[in-house]
Amino acid sequence: MKKLKDKVVLITGGAAGIGFCTAENFAKAGSKLILTDIDEESLGSAAEKLRSKGASVSTYVNDVSSQKQVESLAKKVLAEHGRLDVLINNAGIGHNGELKDTTMKDWKKLIDINFMGPLNFIYAFLPSMLEKRTGHIVNVSSGQAFFLLPTWGAYASIKLGMAGYSEVLGFELRPYNIKVTTVYPFMVRTGFYDEVDAETWGTKMSMKLLPYYSNSPQTVGRIIFKSVKKGKAVEMVHPINLMGFYARFLPHVHGGMNTIANWFLSKKA
Repeated sequence: MKKLKDKVVLITGGAAGIGFCTAENFAKAGSKLILTDIDEESLGSAAEKLRSKGASVSTYVNDVSSQKQVESLAKKVLAEHGRLDVLINNAGIGHNGELKDTTMKDWKKLIDINFMGPLNFIYAFLPSMLEKRTGHIVNVSSGQAFFLLPTWGAYASIKLGMAGYSEVLGFELRPYNIKVTTVYPFMVRTGFYDEVDAETWGTKMSMKLLPYYSNSPQTVGRIIFKSVKKGKAVEMVHPINLMGFYARFLPHVHGGMNTIANWFLSKKA
């Protein structure tokens, strides 16, 4: 997979942000792009931008949480291209709020999109990858999987679950010559945070200062592309994620971090 020219690459949530910036990198490498998104207008604009630079792009308006829609899309893609070389599960939504205020409706929406969405795509395309004994799956988790910050509990729990699934899948698919990369982005300057309900002073400040401590989507897109090219199993994206990962081995440090975060972010504090 080091040579990505003419490889068929599907990116969910490809209309903007990390998905679009990742697509730009694969386009430069000469890959054949398939972009999916629920936003038809933005998806069309993204495709036109890429085609204006000579990229081969197919688009599908798709709800990742619908197994039926994803299976239908997979049939079309495999019929047209004969295979899928790289699947990048990037589509997702955020959620900010204390667990006691998180409704079952909120949980279902997060699970359907952030967990079942990637699974729908994986199980739709995995049989063809197993048959051909080749392929690469990328699952975008989050640095929240390491920090588990108060007020981000629901989102972090699901991203942690997705990360666990993804890393285990990578080990299980090795005998079939199928690679799996689990990506842990840190904070990224995209529209992802536009809907964050900044009710506390801490949340308001963290959102206001976001441009100064976050990654650009261009940077993350480039890192994801390189992780596929190198065949990496895990991509940490940002050094701060490493701090969160190793803090788990020092309970007092991790507990102190969460105590400070709770004081800074929670409504009660």
